[in-house]
Parts: sequence; structure tokens; C-alpha cells
Amino acid sequence: MAATLITITPANADDLALVQRLADEVWRRHYPGIIADDQIDYMLALGYSRQALMIYLAQADAGLALARSLQSAVGFVAWCRPGGGNLMKLDKLYVLPRHHGQGIGRALIEHVVTRASAAGCAAVTLNVNRRNVRAIGAYERCGFAIRERGDFPIGNGFVMEDFIMVRDV
Repeated sequence: MAATLITITPANADDLALVQRLADEVWRRHYPGIIADDQIDYMLALGYSRQALMIYLAQADAGLALARSLQSAVGFVAWCRPGGGNLMKLDKLYVLPRHHGQGIGRALIEHVVTRASAAGCAAVTLNVNRRNVRAIGAYERCGFAIRERGDFPIGNGFVMEDFIMVRDV
């Protein structure tokens, strides 16, 4: 199989509706069976509103980027540097299911690792649902290791039950 040519470009405000559509498609295909449908709806509304996504475009040491294959958007990544410390947080990483296994997720991760290194960060951290076995395995193949587990109330009676994974830069 031929290698897929991937381009990663910074997103801008005009791309936010596209990011929302990608998130909606990925979440509704991937998360049933991991979290309840009403939690999927809640988390999409909470984390993918225009206002929530604009934070990645407005904050220093934060960003949002799109992955494209043959000019079509197939995934995205968002990152931030909470509290200005020496950790970069990979906050969102999603690739359309039909493009899994093509190296797109890895390319998006490396994009964030490069940004973290340039910002002088020591590591990249992320949260992943403890039942999201496929994602955990993908992150481990990209050099992340589980450091701890946490339960994070997000409102409306929902709790994120996550592993916190870390990769040194």
C-alpha cells in the first residue's frame, strides 16, 4: 500500500466549523460503548463550541491544527500549556476512522511534540478514557506511558474516568 501524503496546517477561525464536524463524526462512531450517548452529546457541546475552540487559537503556547490527505481534512489536534509550566497538554486528537492506521495520528502527535520542544517543555501529557483501549495502545506506540489515573467531574453528573499519559520531549 502506498504511503498516504499528509499535510498538517494551522487551523484558523474559519476552520472551526470543520473541526466541529470532524469531532462530531469521530465521536459518534468511536465513543458509543465507551461512554453513554448523552455524555457524548454533552462533551461535544462543552468542548467543541466555537468559544471553546477559539481558546486554542487565542492563547500563547496553544494551537489547533488540521491534518489533510488529498486536500480533505481527515483529523485534527489541539494543544495547550496549562499554567505556563513545563508540560504541554495534547488536549484533542481525532482522526476519521476510515483513515486509522495511516500514520495520521502519529504525525499529529509529532506536530505537538515539536511545538512542546520549541516552547521548552519537558514533556507532553494527555488524558484518555480508561476504557478507550485502542487509543491507549496507539499512544503507547507513540512513546506515551500511563503515569496515573484520575476521575474528573465535568458537570451534568458526568465524570471522565481517565488515564493520564506522559511522553518526554
